[in-house]
Amino acid sequence: MTDLTALYTWTCSRCNDLTQDFEMRSLIVDVENCLQAFVGVDHNLNAIIVAIRGTQENSVQNWIKDLVWKQLDLSYPDMPNAKIKLGSDNVQLMTFGQPRVGNAVFASYFAKYVPNTIRLVHGHDIVPHLPPYFSFLSKLTYHHFPREVWIDESDGNTTEQICDASGEDPNCCRCLSILSLSIQDHFTYLGVDMESDDWSTCRIITAQSVERLRKHLSSNIIMTKHAIEVSIVENSMQTDWSSSR
Repeated sequence: MTDLTALYTWTCSRCNDLTQDFEMRSLIVDVENCLQAFVGVDHNLNAIIVAIRGTQENSVQNWIKDLVWKQLDLSYPDMPNAKIKLGSDNVQLMTFGQPRVGNAVFASYFAKYVPNTIRLVHGHDIVPHLPPYFSFLSKLTYHHFPREVWIDESDGNTTEQICDASGEDPNCCRCLSILSLSIQDHFTYLGVDMESDDWSTCRIITAQSVERLRKHLSSNIIMTKHAIEVSIVENSMQTDWSSSR
């Protein structure tokens, strides 16, 4: 979303008409690394929602990062301000058009500790096929963790296929020919347009939205039940604003 105020107040067109009774608690916009994320509470689900935006389709920076396939040893960076959510053993993850992110050892480790995971794959979406899977390099190749749900659309019919627990079910999206893969299928999931609301790059967010959001936060226009943390990261500098009633 380029309109940070609409996202902050949960009044954007993709917010209120799809998810009711949701409270935004934290909004993060990292302009430098072209990242957006938010944290909120869904009272209908009795759940904390952490949503992280994927690739901005017009961000060269994002696509370059996506195409760097060199595998590295897994290690956590310094996190001086890190906190956890109480009861984090009940984590459910849902991704849309997710690429492969680790090797088979990582996939097995992830499946053990985050078993309630669904990876939605739409039709011929090319992204879940990247980086490529090489069956003759079983220990080194990138490997999906389970569980894939393949939403296939053919002959005017839509089917949702629940794949096996291998993460690489040959009867699901892996059965597709490389020549049939599509970027366009990456932009729509469950009938919702996943593309950005503006064709500009991430840095336009600064010019269009940050000042307007700052003015709203310093006024009495935005009224919320709880303090909402807003973090804008730009040029390695972080600024926080809070608003509360």
